[in-house]
Amino acid sequence: MSTHAQTPTDSPSPAPAPLAVAVSPVATDSGAAAVGVQPVSPAPTTAPPVPAPVATDSAPARAVGWKDGTYSGWGTSRHGDVEATVIIENGRITAAAISRCLTRYSCSWIAHLQPQVVERQSPEVDNVSGATESANAFYYAVVEALKAAKR
Repeated sequence: MSTHAQTPTDSPSPAPAPLAVAVSPVATDSGAAAVGVQPVSPAPTTAPPVPAPVATDSAPARAVGWKDGTYSGWGTSRHGDVEATVIIENGRITAAAISRCLTRYSCSWIAHLQPQVVERQSPEVDNVSGATESANAFYYAVVEALKAAKR
């Protein structure tokens, strides 16, 4: 039996980059949209995230109160349109997805914004340097979907 000794390296190996995952609708045989999880390639470098506003005693927290269901909305930009689908369960956003991307550029640039809608329970997402118009189109698409979900 032989043993192998490992020699230490001069520098540690870099940690693997995390895999981004986005929620996107998947068509079913019944014609209804279901939500599936699909891997998305890592997004390009963006500006540092802006923290979500925190409710203080002087500003009461906004009551959510959306109707349960699946809602869609469109946002437009000079580079094309984005459709967002938002799922509401128990009055809260449980999923937000780019359901259609008709922009000149790939929506992989803004794919990382989808979970921010759920985390913040709001359409307020970060700006994306180099994809400002597409990010704005996604924001407005979520706003339109949430308008349809108002009680």
